[in-house]
Amino acid sequence: MPRKRLVEKLREDLEDEKGLFLVVYDFALGSGTRIPTRFYLNLKTLDVVHLQKSVILCENKRDALTVARLVRHYGGEARIFSVEKEVNF
Repeated sequence: MPRKRLVEKLREDLEDEKGLFLVVYDFALGSGTRIPTRFYLNLKTLDVVHLQKSVILCENKRDALTVARLVRHYGGEARIFSVEKEVNF
């Protein structure tokens, strides 16, 4: 039996809830420290939109919580914000 991907493990106990959520994350990097490539590879498996390098738009709460857990797994900090209304201009 193949191993589960990290993203699958992080999201398996989460319930889905529709809505728009912003995940803002940061890695406090010391000198010479880099964000692991695996973080970005795992992030690509989710259906999310990068608004900026460390700001991600998610269309459901499950993906937002998964991104936050992924960030924390790799040593970063994350905050999730619920978007009440999206304004197109």
